[in-house]
Amino acid sequence: MSDPATTLPGGPAPHEPSGPGTPSVPVGPGSGPDLGLDRSRRGTGGARAVARRPGLVLSALFLALVLTWALTPGIFAPFDPLVGSPKDKLLPPNGTYWFGTDHLGRDLFSRVVHGASLSLTATALAVLVGFLVGSSLGLLSGYVGGRFDDAVMRCVDVLLSIPGLLLSLAVVTVLGFGTLNVAVAVGVAAVAGFARVMRADVLRARTQVFVEAAEALGVGRWRSLIRHVLPHAVGSVLVMAALEFGTAILAVSSLSFLGFGAPPPAPEWGSLVSEGRNYLVSAWWLTTLPGAVIVATMLATNRVARALDTGRGDDR
Repeated sequence: MSDPATTLPGGPAPHEPSGPGTPSVPVGPGSGPDLGLDRSRRGTGGARAVARRPGLVLSALFLALVLTWALTPGIFAPFDPLVGSPKDKLLPPNGTYWFGTDHLGRDLFSRVVHGASLSLTATALAVLVGFLVGSSLGLLSGYVGGRFDDAVMRCVDVLLSIPGLLLSLAVVTVLGFGTLNVAVAVGVAAVAGFARVMRADVLRARTQVFVEAAEALGVGRWRSLIRHVLPHAVGSVLVMAALEFGTAILAVSSLSFLGFGAPPPAPEWGSLVSEGRNYLVSAWWLTTLPGAVIVATMLATNRVARALDTGRGDDR
């Protein structure tokens, strides 16, 4: 006879078979109706995570919008960025001209949208130059060591002692005007930071047990560098590249403001701010609105990059 304390009214106990040949069905968390409940909890957990980080969501959406401007400016720009209407010059923001018009009657919003392509292309090239050159130097410096490491690190120390914008200004003065030269100059200023971060990660990765075991089994040094050390050292540098993107936007815009970027009437973001500085009293929107887009893009990039860095730290 079943124990009354363990028998449910009208049937057998939860873990007892109801008859010969009938398998027992466990009842508890993770089985039966609880499976659907767990899935719904996971779904609501993702929504709660988004709700807890509205700044990150807004930053990602704004970056997606700016990238869309750069890729397909014609969809968002209602007017030609290079052609204006003299009778509509220096109009404040309104329903027709969202950012107002400049001294030649050109729609400022259309110029900002089209300028996203120029400014973001220069920024991406700058980060790519710094990433490739700096990471290569740091990778070789940390793995080879010796006098080569000493020489590279002393050069890195010299570059780090010079303010980045001043170094970029010196380089672009030598190279000349143009968007490409501005990108190279900003990239050169970023080389030292990438090299130092990559070297630190390489020094940590090369002491791991699996790297020493691979070399003990006869794997060549360069093959071990590419297959074992590099994959474990590149993560921090990729996060730094995302962080550097925001800084590079500001540096590229600063050099364009000083007149080293694309020549007029190209609507680079920095040159738009420069064109409006003569109308600060009578047309504040010419500098304020393009400058706000630059600052917002930089802050949104940094917010997303720091979230990636935090997530990578949690994984480790």
